[in-house]
Amino acid sequence: MLPALPHVNQHLKRDRLPSASALAGARESIIAWWQAAWLADPALRTRFERETMAALPVGSGASTDDVFAALEWRRLRLRQDQQVQEWAGVRSPEAPTSPR
Repeated sequence: MLPALPHVNQHLKRDRLPSASALAGARESIIAWWQAAWLADPALRTRFERETMAALPVGSGASTDDVFAALEWRRLRLRQDQQVQEWAGVRSPEAPTSPR
């Protein structure tokens, strides 16, 4: 349900859980990806709804905001219940500072 570059998944994130701040920071991108990759196509929309209802505490016809809120709740439960190590996300390189 979440987009990821293979290199990031295999070498950086691996089996760690995205942190709350990483997830929140990616919220708009994630929802936009759901819209473009899943919800724009009626057949994929049905599959998306089935998968979200199976994995998250949402009902039929849940909005993307509802699905994202349920994803945040599931992330928190995994962190609390299973003590899954967190991943802070991909950090963009900082711009070099100029000497004063």
